[in-house]
Amino acid sequence: MDKTKKYMPWKRAMSLCMVMIASVGFAVAGCSSSSAQTPSPSSAQPLDEPNTPSQAAPKKEELILAVGKTDTGVFDPKKGWGTHAQIRLTHSSLLRIDSDMNFVPDLAKSYEVSEDALTWTFPLRDDVKFSDGNPVTAEDVKFTYEMLKEDGVKFDLSFMQSIDAKDKSTIVITLKEPRSTFVSQLTEIGIVPKDLYDDNYSNNPVGSGPYKVIQYNDGQQIIMEYNEYWYGTVPQFKRLTLLLLAEDAALAAAKAGEADIVYVPPTFADQNIEGMTLLNFESIDSRGISMPTQRSGGKGKINENDVNVGNDVTSDLAIRKALSAGLSRDSIIDIALDGYGQKAFSLCDYLPWFNTETVIQDGNIEEAKRILAEGGWVDTDNDGVVEKDGLKAEFNLLFSSSDQLRSDMSLAAADLAQAFGIKINAIGMTWDEIYVKGKENAVMWGGGRHHPHQLYTMYHSSVINRGYENLTHYTNPIVDEYLDKAMQAPTQDEANKYWKLAQWDGQTGFGTLGDIPIIWLARVDHLYLANEKLDVGKQPIHSHGHEWALFGNITEWTWAD
Repeated sequence: MDKTKKYMPWKRAMSLCMVMIASVGFAVAGCSSSSAQTPSPSSAQPLDEPNTPSQAAPKKEELILAVGKTDTGVFDPKKGWGTHAQIRLTHSSLLRIDSDMNFVPDLAKSYEVSEDALTWTFPLRDDVKFSDGNPVTAEDVKFTYEMLKEDGVKFDLSFMQSIDAKDKSTIVITLKEPRSTFVSQLTEIGIVPKDLYDDNYSNNPVGSGPYKVIQYNDGQQIIMEYNEYWYGTVPQFKRLTLLLLAEDAALAAAKAGEADIVYVPPTFADQNIEGMTLLNFESIDSRGISMPTQRSGGKGKINENDVNVGNDVTSDLAIRKALSAGLSRDSIIDIALDGYGQKAFSLCDYLPWFNTETVIQDGNIEEAKRILAEGGWVDTDNDGVVEKDGLKAEFNLLFSSSDQLRSDMSLAAADLAQAFGIKINAIGMTWDEIYVKGKENAVMWGGGRHHPHQLYTMYHSSVINRGYENLTHYTNPIVDEYLDKAMQAPTQDEANKYWKLAQWDGQTGFGTLGDIPIIWLARVDHLYLANEKLDVGKQPIHSHGHEWALFGNITEWTWAD
């Protein structure tokens, strides 16, 4: 098999079966499996014989990882498997994003786009097989895209006119109209086998990535082994055990020496664990406060459920502008993130589609007070909270009670807002509860991808009541027009022009100088404690979701014995 990767010149059974956390410490229990067992270094050589070169301990081939609840999407693109970097473990996609943020070939050897940007042609590699040994064909690609288009939940492919298997190794996709973000979707859609895919696919996934799933214990662990049919660089690590642990339990695993790499929130980053070092990666993983933009009394839907819409305080633009100007992003980063983060003024800071005009001076309490006063908000009863027409500038800020970082950021923002007369009640809830109440209350929200598609789904009025998109019910016809033009642009450069105008065109936009339906505060650094012998290679800037951000280059990881 030819394992040489061809790039376009255009922009590149030993298993852990249970993890128990008890007050006395952390324990990992082993269980038998029908899979072949990998000998441990301690059993590879008799203790009474000298360590000669021929008897050296075997090269480390197994990793134990605890980087969060990594079972989101459970291996099925129809359920969202692929919308984060987890796709690189188990599935191929037509294209992928390299560490320099370029779109480069994966299953496709290259691609060609017609002059009108409507016809996309992909010659496919002929050496790619699924983990069951059957070849990946154009029919599998056609089936996957048509299945996801019909479903329309996790991937919006409604703009596709047709997808044709020109022959067994060529795919032609025709669009109804140009779609500038389509190239990014090509990196996220994992190809599934036409003859094996069904509603039970999650329980027996078959993909063509470097690893295959051999065991999945819901909410506990995922065990993957090397896919012997993998066509790319052979990874050093032939077995991955992903422990699905919360942050405190993951840290306990690291302290007990039972994990090679764990995700840690900023509050745990100063932990000194022998043999482990802190890895710190910049991200576009942003956190901000979503602010309902409509007055109270409205009705809407979230994930098909009927919910209340609107808030009389957050819908007032002066409140949103005052918070954006008055809150000190640096203070929030210092208080809630222990300094591990960068200011955020948008969902896409300093990416090619970011409008740099929206970088403002923040932490300006006097400016916040001026904005509120001009908007009619005055503290007439001297209780420290401004009011307008008898309405107090007070609202609830919901955050996930299981997320320490969102909790700390919410409390920090609430404390800082008091200085200019806004009272924020930070309230922890489950995500299910937040989704029901999130259109009538502020929410500590998050996002950030390697492409601008989320700008459309967070701010365009056409997606209101679809899933949990445009949570704030933001409506601005001028912004809608810019977003439509960005989506339909034939080139990335033209699209970026309209993405920027949607943020601020000199008169309006959803950015800090405009309507600000979401007050972005910080880009969160992704922090991991890793064995000092582990090298995770060159990482791109991380996207939203620390659980999967590491794995885009998994075949490049090495261990220095």
